[in-house]
Amino acid sequence: LKIITAMKEAGTVKRFVPSEFGNESDKVKAALPPFQAILDSKKKIRRATEVAGISYTYVSANSLAAYFVDYLLHPREKRDEITVYGSGEAKALPYPDNIPA
Repeated sequence: LKIITAMKEAGTVKRFVPSEFGNESDKVKAALPPFQAILDSKKKIRRATEVAGISYTYVSANSLAAYFVDYLLHPREKRDEITVYGSGEAKALPYPDNIPA
């Protein structure tokens, strides 16, 4: 992998944090083919980093699984109330208006 080779040759990289902030790819046992291809790519980068002896940190945020399980699948009874932090009067722009011209 070119990025790993470049980091090794530069000799100035203190720590590599791959931008893979999703599932813990080494712990996923079975996945559908499209997702498996992504996992295989991530694993390839991880193994190359380890073999090169570059210091690394892997960040796994579980692909926002906690959000999907908690709010979309509702593993518990529905609540009649929600929690609004602050006054609830925060100003926000819809996504298309949030992009500078």
